[in-house]
Amino acid sequence: MTGIICGIFYFSLVTIIMLFDAVAVPDRPAVWTPLVIALFPMVYIDKMYKYGIEELIAIIIYAIIAFFNKEPELYTRELYMLVAAYVLSMLSAHIILVMRSREGLAMIELRQLSSLDKLTHVLNKDALMQRMEYQYMQKKPEEACAMLMIDLDNFKDVNDNLGHDAGDRLLERVGQLLIDNFRAYDIIGRYGGDEFVVLMPKMNDTTILEMRCRTLQMFMTDINLGNGQSFTASIGAIIDDGNHTCKEIFRMADDALYKSKLTGKSKCTAWKIDGLDYPIKPVLIALTDRDDGKFLGLTGEDADRYEIVRTHNEDEALRYISQYHEKLELVEVDMSLVDESGIIIKYLKKRESFMKIPILAMASSPEESFQAKELGADEVLMIDATEEIYQQTIKRLIRM
Repeated sequence: MTGIICGIFYFSLVTIIMLFDAVAVPDRPAVWTPLVIALFPMVYIDKMYKYGIEELIAIIIYAIIAFFNKEPELYTRELYMLVAAYVLSMLSAHIILVMRSREGLAMIELRQLSSLDKLTHVLNKDALMQRMEYQYMQKKPEEACAMLMIDLDNFKDVNDNLGHDAGDRLLERVGQLLIDNFRAYDIIGRYGGDEFVVLMPKMNDTTILEMRCRTLQMFMTDINLGNGQSFTASIGAIIDDGNHTCKEIFRMADDALYKSKLTGKSKCTAWKIDGLDYPIKPVLIALTDRDDGKFLGLTGEDADRYEIVRTHNEDEALRYISQYHEKLELVEVDMSLVDESGIIIKYLKKRESFMKIPILAMASSPEESFQAKELGADEVLMIDATEEIYQQTIKRLIRM
């Protein structure tokens, strides 16, 4: 539309000038028309072949008008001037377009260089965040995508034991590994230090995503800096299958990464986040496979006041904890579903953003009760506790 408007404006201007030279002053040599023809490429940006066609049309129109208004001798002289102006115009158009092209390429190259991390050759933090935000603005709400957050295990030990030069070489190798193993349109960047982020548009298959993560971890062990030491990475991966923002998915990927780091080296946690409506009411999460109504068995107004989410394993519970953490007011845990490491309680008590969420542990044996207290549960009740004690405990923890 801009091109059409500008074209109409310049064509109208040239027409007025040609009418002035050919009709208003028919007894004088044309001055303004050859000048406009010669200077046209300097004031109007267009393609070379369009310059040629546009100016040729203008010259033909002028020749027709002048034929009926100019003396033959003056008319012939003006035609020579217009041809000369046309040749000069094409020459200047070529020079100007070449200069603009070089300047444009230089600016593009400068922007690309300024957006790349000099060490790893992937996007730097600022460019990464901008590209991810832009991708989320452009994608359709129902379109799935995946985000990976990758953290090198024990990177500080590499710097301390092998030197910062070895650490730099490791980061450079990892950057190249990411470039080689992800799609051309995936957004890859270094978030900071030894953390990398990859955004994969149109990725919605958890199996494929986990396979990609394991392949990446396998290639990591093949990196050799000449000392025989193998290197590993922990990964948090999220598939956004709904209407979340880039900021929300980034936070959940970071939560998934924290879970991977908490469970050991070279681990991968992959969560698929459903496109559920964000709850308006406060959320209570129960980790249980019991159907006796004991877990979060709130009644009446108490039940209506909360959104109650039942989960059946620690990984599922952590996924919902990450997804709903801003609305989360209590987590209740059946200790029979907690492994020896107690990852869910450890996670909530070590992750700064979750430390204030109270945990109620329900134990069916003294051993489970002891384990819950050792892990740091805020309150421990036996499964056979009375309903009155159970309800009072929940209300007290929610008010914490």
